[in-house]
Amino acid sequence: MSTSHPAFALALLLSAGAAAAAPAAVPTAVRSYTVTVLPDAMSPAGINNAGQIVGTRNGQAYLWSAGGGIDLGTLGGASSTGTALNRFGEVTGGALTASGDEHAFIYSKGVMTDLGTIGGGTLTHGTAINDRGQVAGNFHAPATGWGAFVGEGGQLRDIGNLGGASIWASGINNAGRVVGSSLGQDEFHPPQTAFVYENGVMSALNYSPSGSSTANAVNQAGQITGTDWHGPESAYLYTNGMTQVLGSMYGLAAWGTALNNRGEVVGNLGGALQVPFFAFIYADGRMSDLNTLIDPALGWTVQSAAGINDLGQIAAYGCHDSEGCGGLLLALTSPVPEPQAQAMLLAGLALLGLAWRRGLSAAYRCA
Repeated sequence: MSTSHPAFALALLLSAGAAAAAPAAVPTAVRSYTVTVLPDAMSPAGINNAGQIVGTRNGQAYLWSAGGGIDLGTLGGASSTGTALNRFGEVTGGALTASGDEHAFIYSKGVMTDLGTIGGGTLTHGTAINDRGQVAGNFHAPATGWGAFVGEGGQLRDIGNLGGASIWASGINNAGRVVGSSLGQDEFHPPQTAFVYENGVMSALNYSPSGSSTANAVNQAGQITGTDWHGPESAYLYTNGMTQVLGSMYGLAAWGTALNNRGEVVGNLGGALQVPFFAFIYADGRMSDLNTLIDPALGWTVQSAAGINDLGQIAAYGCHDSEGCGGLLLALTSPVPEPQAQAMLLAGLALLGLAWRRGLSAAYRCA
């Protein structure tokens, strides 16, 4: 077939465009990251697709972006912590009131709003927030101990328990799916049961060979990551009823802390009581120590990873040979395009192909 034929040229164009728009991430083997040091020993907790990072700095919730950062304040008390953010830069966490109680909050458009309490207790804390402004979090009540809530429209709703001593909510996606852990003893020891709460029903994520697991984060596709307590602690990725145990490195325990909408997982490698030593990324079918993917001459040891966005940017915490410890932004040297951009490119190519085919058809009819 002649390669000068218009149809052949179109095929080449479409195939090249489809390859460019494919959602596959940069292969781990060629990944490398730049390191940006966040201000004043900030401790990061999450990152969105705009590259904004939420965390805590100098005892207050803090929101950082490339243009600078802002302290989010408190609810009248001495301190606050920033725990999670959504695509709009809205933040949740916990802040002390004037009476010294910790309350969950939403920070939006420059205003911190107190979400109050539930269950007769005085303590609430937001752990996750979706793009609809729904907050997942935890509360403590004198009669029942630790419980989990979903907050929406200024109202907090107890989502129940699976029969453990307490429960901990860790993540929520835009569909309102909440994930977390029902705890037999505490957050550091089994037995624990990962749970999913959706449509008013809480159910166990029954996949673990040991019957003991935690769920730490959920993405918009409903994929979940956390820790499996079978043998040595291992990170896992749960997708549509199937679980992939991601394993560990160096003989250390591993736990998944966050994932993006590509199913790429970041987490920590460490020892007893989940004390982190090194951070990892799991992508393209393999787990890699993030310290092997940055320039060692920089002098940083990346100890933990708190979040990863769809561009592959990672909010992390590390220590420097001579400059102390603090928050870091790791960015791929070859950035990954966002899924929305890929979809727009594919749609444009499809329209181009349709117009070309119509033009060819008309030309043949007139011939």
